[in-house]
Amino acid sequence: MNEEQFKAIFELTGYRQQDFSVCLGCKICASVCTVNDLSPSVNPQDILLSLFLGHEVNSDHALVHYCTNCYRCTNACPWGIRIPEVIRALRESLALESTFERAFKGSLKIWGRVYEPYIFMKTGVFLLKEGYLKYMPKWTEYMSFHLPHGVRRLSSQGGPSDSKGRL
Repeated sequence: MNEEQFKAIFELTGYRQQDFSVCLGCKICASVCTVNDLSPSVNPQDILLSLFLGHEVNSDHALVHYCTNCYRCTNACPWGIRIPEVIRALRESLALESTFERAFKGSLKIWGRVYEPYIFMKTGVFLLKEGYLKYMPKWTEYMSFHLPHGVRRLSSQGGPSDSKGRL
């Protein structure tokens, strides 16, 4: 990683190199990271420390490849460091693009919006080939927690109402 790539990372994230010195090393980010289910050695603090010290971050780092940008680490961080934005900037500077990102951009190019069946079809082969479908119960548990619970239905009169037809 050269000096230009470091500058690009900090420019894309809006951070300065010294901003990462506030990281306490508490590893709360690692404890809530969904990528940690794939590899227990995943620790976002490693990337922050490497960037702070000016060391190279390898493109084969598990977090660089598999970060889902869920922001759980940011929500848990006592300093609110936006680690997913750092990961996206790293990917950009290393010219890496995940299978999901390629599918997402392809969906936008074809339909002008996110078309979920297309994304699932494009990423499904990768998930099967790499053996990630064994994590599907964990992902569905996480997704069901984040789905809306009190969805309103449209009444027969055409206005919003609750499930009993009341406003």
